Amino acid sequence: MTQSSIEIELSYLRKKIGREKDARMQAEVLLERKSTELFGINQRLLEANQNLDVIVARRTQALKTSTKRVEVTSDELQNTVNRLNLVLDIANAVTWLFDVRNQTVDIAGKSQSLLGIEPTRGIPADELLLRIHEDDSAGLIDELNLSLKQGKAINKRCRILSRCGSYRWFLINGELSSFGAKSSFGAKNSLCVIGSCIDMHEQIEREREIWRVANHDLLTGLPNRNHFESQFSVLASESLDSGEGFTTALIDINDFTQINDTYGYRIGDGVLRDFADVLRGYSEHTSHVARLSGDEYIVIFKNDVATWSAHELCQKLIDECATMSLQNGERLGLSLTMGLAVFPKDGGSLDDLMQSVYSAVQVGKQKKHVGSSCVLYNAAIERERFREKDIRNALKLAIEKQSFDLAFQPIICNEDECFVGCEALFRWPDMDAQWNIQEVIDVAENSGLILDLGEQIIAMAFAKISQLSKMGVKKWVSINVSPLQFQFQDIPQLISKALIEHNVDPSMLVVEVTENIFLENITRIATVLSQLKKMGVRVAIDDFGSGYSSLRYVQMLPIDKIKIDKAFIDDVGSGTESQGIVQAVINMSHSMGYKVIAEGVETQEQLTALQSMGCDYIQGYFFSKPVSFDELIKLDDFSKGSPLVLKTHLGRTL
Repeated sequence: MTQSSIEIELSYLRKKIGREKDARMQAEVLLERKSTELFGINQRLLEANQNLDVIVARRTQALKTSTKRVEVTSDELQNTVNRLNLVLDIANAVTWLFDVRNQTVDIAGKSQSLLGIEPTRGIPADELLLRIHEDDSAGLIDELNLSLKQGKAINKRCRILSRCGSYRWFLINGELSSFGAKSSFGAKNSLCVIGSCIDMHEQIEREREIWRVANHDLLTGLPNRNHFESQFSVLASESLDSGEGFTTALIDINDFTQINDTYGYRIGDGVLRDFADVLRGYSEHTSHVARLSGDEYIVIFKNDVATWSAHELCQKLIDECATMSLQNGERLGLSLTMGLAVFPKDGGSLDDLMQSVYSAVQVGKQKKHVGSSCVLYNAAIERERFREKDIRNALKLAIEKQSFDLAFQPIICNEDECFVGCEALFRWPDMDAQWNIQEVIDVAENSGLILDLGEQIIAMAFAKISQLSKMGVKKWVSINVSPLQFQFQDIPQLISKALIEHNVDPSMLVVEVTENIFLENITRIATVLSQLKKMGVRVAIDDFGSGYSSLRYVQMLPIDKIKIDKAFIDDVGSGTESQGIVQAVINMSHSMGYKVIAEGVETQEQLTALQSMGCDYIQGYFFSKPVSFDELIKLDDFSKGSPLVLKTHLGRTL
């Protein structure tokens, strides 16, 4: 091998070695760079692993917390479910779900057995509706439809056929729901109604019983005044809308107090119940029947019953009640006073209509001596009502102004025809000339104004008595007190105050009461009169025989005198039946130690007959008309003879 060849090969080898060296250096640089990059990657992986551990630890703790929370929530949910089931069991309630698309109902709750429904899932809705009372099912369906169409909640009381075969009251509640629905609220294929069915039977029955007691008369079972008034407003509204009126009848049983007193309260209650049954027998013609109070009933006839037909039915009722069988088998003739009025002609409101029928009844009461009566409200009664209204308004004003006076009519001793006293009569100097004193007194009684008026009359009478006492006339004095005053005022306290205020000796005073006082609680009246007797005041019965005469009552009350009503005195001396009655009253009174006064004596024949019968005192036009106080004290023999009797009389004008 030549030198040049060797040099060339060495040069090639050097170059090759240089290239390999360069390549190795490049490889070492690359390796070092890659090693550096790999170290960085390893560092980042290490950091990532560390972060992942933190995240895993964090997520693991969160998972543990969530798991614990789920466990707690699950326990709470289970407790809630348990409590709900307990409440449902206690309340005899179930929950239900109505699937609108399938028209089926699912029921849950132990109390479903009360309904006797098996199975509890997928029950056809129509099948359940058949178990609801026919009077309630339509209303429930209406509420269900409103819930589906408008989303309104269901709240309906229904009677559902129970397991034992009877209907029980349940409260059905429900709400519309759209679980999992993506369509509109009204999409039927996604809707259901969820609710509860709660047993409310006992509560509703109690409510119904409370309502029944509050709205019905316990004795007769008829609706009472409260129920009648609420029903009247509905009936009146319907009548005005239809333009058809109706006839109303107010019925009053005459002298019912005497039935109680004669047969006892048990028989009296039986009469009221039997009469209510009689009224029920007219249900074909009446829309409402009620017992307003005591012996007072009211009937509303149906719209298609004409007024003349209603009047005929009332007459038929009167005839039917003319003979009734009591519980003891005895026959009783029941007397009725009936007043009829038409809505809205005779009264466009309950108050106005009632005022009209009461006015008609009052007219009938004036005919009570002929037995039962049936009076239809008319223009004449209307005028009389307005007349009474005018009197009442004028009387109120006169009471405020104390515009009254007294007149006096002497009372004569039958034995020697000397004065024994006089009767003080109510007078109203400024009274309208078209009115008379008796109708003024009647209006005062009916309106309650007699209470204030009576106090003023008593005060005026005591003032005159005081004057007599100061004049040295020490004679007995009588004051007639209205039955209404006995009912609403403390008469002993009122008399005691007047005696003290006017310095009058009680031994000069006699309190007279009319027979109408017998309509009150006779025991209470006897107690009040006994209190007056203990004060030294004497007591007398006025107008005896005019209305509610009863020897039993006379024997029960502490009285000293009996005054025979003028109606019996009118026929005395003519040999009529009245003469025998008067003689019997005088004999009876004397046998019990009572003195007798005959009022309304106007002829010599009457006086002679009464003298022969042994009547103690006489009063009437035959001796004197009523005179003023100044004229009274100027009369001859005024200060002579027996003690003076001065009476304030509010019931009749001589």
